[in-house]
Amino acid sequence: MMASVMKNDLPDEDWLVMRARTCAKTDPYAAKAWMITARTLFPQNFSIQFEAYSLEKMAKNVKEAAKLLESLYSSFPHENKLWQEVRSILEALQTDSGEGKSQFLTEIFAAVPTHIQCQMLLSVAEKISDKLEQCRLLLLAMRKFPNLIVEHGLKLIDTLVTAETQAQYQSPVNCYRKLLVCDVLLLVLQRGKQVDIKSKKLFKWLQKAIEFYVSFITHPPCHDLPAPHSPDLMSPTKKSRRITIPGLHDKECVISDPWGNLFKILALIGQNLNWELDSDFFTKSREFQWQHILSLYNRSNQPGSESFGKQILYTTTVLFLECLYSYISSVDPEVFHSGSSSSVPLVMIEAFKSEQTSPPTEPSAKKIKAETPITQIYASKSVPNSPKIIQNFQTAFRCYELLHSSQDLQRDFISLCQNWRMETWSWMGHFQTDMFLYQGSFQEAIRHLQNFSLGSKNKPQLRNSLQLASFFYCMNNYSRACELTLDVIQSLPETSHSVEASNDASSAMFVKTLGRHLVLISCTEAEILPFCIQLLLSCFKEKAFSLRSTDNAVGHMIVLMQYSWPRHEGLFMQAVKKIQKQGHFTYNSFFNYVINIDILEEFAFIQTPEGGKVNLDILPVSAKAIAQQRTVTRGVNKGVKEDFRVTMEKQVRRSDESVEKVIRLFLTEDRNSLLEHLM
Repeated sequence: MMASVMKNDLPDEDWLVMRARTCAKTDPYAAKAWMITARTLFPQNFSIQFEAYSLEKMAKNVKEAAKLLESLYSSFPHENKLWQEVRSILEALQTDSGEGKSQFLTEIFAAVPTHIQCQMLLSVAEKISDKLEQCRLLLLAMRKFPNLIVEHGLKLIDTLVTAETQAQYQSPVNCYRKLLVCDVLLLVLQRGKQVDIKSKKLFKWLQKAIEFYVSFITHPPCHDLPAPHSPDLMSPTKKSRRITIPGLHDKECVISDPWGNLFKILALIGQNLNWELDSDFFTKSREFQWQHILSLYNRSNQPGSESFGKQILYTTTVLFLECLYSYISSVDPEVFHSGSSSSVPLVMIEAFKSEQTSPPTEPSAKKIKAETPITQIYASKSVPNSPKIIQNFQTAFRCYELLHSSQDLQRDFISLCQNWRMETWSWMGHFQTDMFLYQGSFQEAIRHLQNFSLGSKNKPQLRNSLQLASFFYCMNNYSRACELTLDVIQSLPETSHSVEASNDASSAMFVKTLGRHLVLISCTEAEILPFCIQLLLSCFKEKAFSLRSTDNAVGHMIVLMQYSWPRHEGLFMQAVKKIQKQGHFTYNSFFNYVINIDILEEFAFIQTPEGGKVNLDILPVSAKAIAQQRTVTRGVNKGVKEDFRVTMEKQVRRSDESVEKVIRLFLTEDRNSLLEHLM
């Protein structure tokens, strides 16, 4: 009776659906029989056909569900409920999570005939008003069905370019550019000559690709994202990068080997333009890369070789940017890692020319016989992988020079820089400073670094001060160089351990023989302190042996010599000869800071008749003041000599003290005197 009532209240179609649903929970076979009956009686009823699909899906019958979905698509192409289901399937296909419901939906889609899959993708894409979702689906369609690339590839590129322009993004790292550069371009360019592309468009795409990848690579990674599952993302030497890009899923924000992708795009565009560029060009050595570009450049000056211009511009620009990025990543690791890197920054500074009076540090057979105009770059032993770092810098410098070597290249490169707003890339400033140093353009380096260093703190500020001190020294502005150096030393932490055991080797690293030399060192106390003391010593050496020499300048120089003793023994003996020649020497800070036994013995000797009987006024209290307190008798000098002997004996007992601590105390307490005697 109840069933009859229900039947009378419902249309036949709905009653059959109800019966099938009722049986589905207890007897799936009965439910299936009811649905077969309903579909047979009402073949044009969408609700019945869709219900049959839903029951098969609920029963996890992939093949049956796929057949019914195909039938629905063929018979009811305009039903909204069907398109909602298809969109759900395609969303599952895009996320590809491999879990639960999403996995089952992708299995259903895979079981649908290929041509129907293709039609579904294109049809849904046409119906979607959201440009980003539309582009995603078209991209998915081209990936699954490469034959669609020729027909839809260029249209999709134009759609992405237009959508990005209309969205007015401030950054090139946005959802539309990412899909264009990382996904669509590679698909289209790999079709080669099958897709007819004008060269103007290829250059435009390449510019967009370079701008995106450089901005993406140099953007600090996000640390608030979920922990990565990929071993490559977790590796310290990872190539993959991930940052948040609004509008994209987390998975879409990961780019595996960004530089490699950019090189691939450049190579593919080169193939389309018939460039002479091997696909593995960027995996070869820096020297090979540079020689190839240089060969193209030399050939471009010959008649009929105008076609090399764009190839030289873009290949050199990409190589320049990659070398520059690699170099900056090494010298200033925090720039691209939001301060999360534990690596020590590096700094490039000018080495000092060796003192002619110093004993040779190498066998004479190894000496360079003539000065070379090439600026050499060395690195301390603490710098990891230093040959590669130096190669990256030198290649970047060569590329930068070449890009400014002709009016056409310079104009095109500057135009690219303006398009990319390269002036906003703060990391370019580090390279420009080192480039001026490499060129020996110290005035430009100072001007640039003073502007660039505004607002920088801690280690970057320390590095900037070191370079400024080096630049001012090279320009013979010893007072300013000394002031900056003293500030650097004062900022170094006092350590419980001493670096004196290695300071001789560290100091020797900063002094080279002939020609200009630059040194790349770590921003650590163990390497900064020896450089600072060597710089101060070099300043006072210039002053001590100049026409405006003073005893204080000589005295300050002698105090500093103790740090890397006996390396400066030759210079010390030259100072002794100067003192002996003038016959007198006044330096009342002598016994405060001179504790080296060899230096003490030499000063004890030069005041004797055999040593030249030099009149030394080096006691902490002036010998003249002592003499004024004594009775003026023939024995007045005898009392002074006795005071000198007693003080010298006490000083010898200090020879075991830490030279580093003594010199740091000297640089702090006598700061004003040091600066005054370098004016």
